[in-house]
Amino acid sequence: MITSKNIGILLDFIKNSKKNSDLYLLVKKNSISLSSKRKSNLYIKNNNNLESKFSISKFYQSILNILIPILRKNKKLVIAQIGQSIDGRIALNNGNSHYINSPKSIIYLHCLRSISDAIIVGSNTIKKDDPLLTTRKIKGKNPKRIIIDGSLSLNNKYKIFNDGNENIIFTKSNKKIRLHNSRIIRLKEKNFTKNLIKQIKKLKYKYILVEGGSKTISELVNNKYINILQFMIAPILIGSGINSLNLKEISNLNKAIRPKHNFNELENEIIVNLFLNS
Repeated sequence: MITSKNIGILLDFIKNSKKNSDLYLLVKKNSISLSSKRKSNLYIKNNNNLESKFSISKFYQSILNILIPILRKNKKLVIAQIGQSIDGRIALNNGNSHYINSPKSIIYLHCLRSISDAIIVGSNTIKKDDPLLTTRKIKGKNPKRIIIDGSLSLNNKYKIFNDGNENIIFTKSNKKIRLHNSRIIRLKEKNFTKNLIKQIKKLKYKYILVEGGSKTISELVNNKYINILQFMIAPILIGSGINSLNLKEISNLNKAIRPKHNFNELENEIIVNLFLNS
């Protein structure tokens, strides 16, 4: 049975397994191992279809259907993930965003974090949500945290500076401050985003998750850094609020981005993957 206790272990095992080959797995309560066809109770085909000899809930089946194809790609990937309403809002104008998406979607997000080597957020996300950016909803590995704070406006009151896990802060400020368990990397203000991308590439992470906010994701999409742009769409209407994306204005619809894409159900929500630059 796949549960929150072992799905992170399973995803990590798939992540580190040989790509583009059939996987016969023996799934136990707290361990996953390669197995023979006869003894396996979980079979991942070369085309990423899944067969199981035990019952698996529709919810965890959906998570695996979304994440297995990503893990089986034999390349580095940068995934930007946006949780939004059906009318494209990620928060109210006052910044409130708890909770647009369902609690089950948070479990999915933590699974996505667990397959990521690093997670990128902007300073506004830290200020508004004060997140830990961990995989605490499942038993999974925590990604390294990369925070973009151009003006170095954060301080040690936020949770990420008080849990002992490492942070990397990118800034264009020369302000002299110390942030707990953090390495501050200063970049020139000119071409800041392009220089930022170069520096992140030097860190040599294979899977990078960009979790927010709107400004950070939009900047990275505009600079063609994102491979998969993923929308987690909740069936609610908000009306006024903060847009999920603010991309460069175009003068004609023939200049619109029209990428390959797919759709997946996750409980009562929809996951849309747009494949950019991949």
